[in-house]
Amino acid sequence: MIRFFARHRRVITILFAALIIGGIAYLAVKTKNLRTSTYDDETFAGTAFGTAVKKTIYSDDEALRESVSALLDDEFKNLEQRISYRNVNSEVAINNRSYVVDGVTAFSPDLLMYIKRELEISKETEGAFSPCILPITQLWGIEDGKNEVPSQEAIDESLTRTNADDMEIADGGVIFHTANMATDFGAVGKGIAADTAIDVMSKSGINGGVVSIGGTIAVYGDKGNGKSWHIGIQDPRDEDGKVLGVVDVTGNTVISTSGDYEKYFELDGKRYHHIFDPATGYPADNGLISVTIITPDGFLSDALSTACFVMGLENGLSYAEEKGVSAIFVTSDKKVYLSMDLKKKFNIKADGYEVVKK
Repeated sequence: MIRFFARHRRVITILFAALIIGGIAYLAVKTKNLRTSTYDDETFAGTAFGTAVKKTIYSDDEALRESVSALLDDEFKNLEQRISYRNVNSEVAINNRSYVVDGVTAFSPDLLMYIKRELEISKETEGAFSPCILPITQLWGIEDGKNEVPSQEAIDESLTRTNADDMEIADGGVIFHTANMATDFGAVGKGIAADTAIDVMSKSGINGGVVSIGGTIAVYGDKGNGKSWHIGIQDPRDEDGKVLGVVDVTGNTVISTSGDYEKYFELDGKRYHHIFDPATGYPADNGLISVTIITPDGFLSDALSTACFVMGLENGLSYAEEKGVSAIFVTSDKKVYLSMDLKKKFNIKADGYEVVKK
């Protein structure tokens, strides 16, 4: 054997060198393919709807990434100016202060459609969701930093103006049957913005994108590696950015989370948060601390995360499955309940939580 290698040393050396060079070339090509199959990305930060906005755009075209980010900012600004009750010149604010009881109040076709959908969800949830909860929201003022519990008398009075049964769609507009009511898109506005974001990205020519608007995340397209998007869900009992778990989703999906950790104050050991039960006028108190709804429909995702939170674990999870959306419910004892389709798509990352198998 030694004599054989000695006799053919030159040939063996050449073959061995060729093998090494071929391997290096293969790895170089493979690495290049892996690199070019994942698009360049860029992240842009901003604010809209009173919350932080983060946009990560995937495209090898830098100018396109920047233009899409700017376009998204413009779309969010225009939408906010139309639906925010805080903007005195918005369509919503103008109609809230100028409608005539039992008269027809005109809304733009898209806003009228949203109100119609809100009223449908209100009926389906037996009032757990209300498109006219604003008098209660303003009374408590939690989003404005007011840290006190209103009197029962004031709550009872506000409740006379928050009954969705006192609103109806007729003659191409909205009829309010009670004075001093107010429409509010706070429970669906970020979902509408998420739908807008996906629409903008789908028409832009970019490859993929993730846009987060507070607790609502819009996912479009892909990153070029053929894998699912891994989206982190906020840990409701840890600081902002700490992840409860990661859920795998495909493009053109919206993930909305409502939780008692977003806007709240504590008094005498009790947490008062911004998700109100229309039946009581108080923050919903049923053992839930977070609800996440996942569906291609951003409006529905946002609305149902609120509605299901108010409905509670059993009724809320049942309603979510009835509507055909994916859901993650988290209770105050750190139990996590998943809709059936998420059993293999959600992975716990935070310590102390347990997925309950049903």
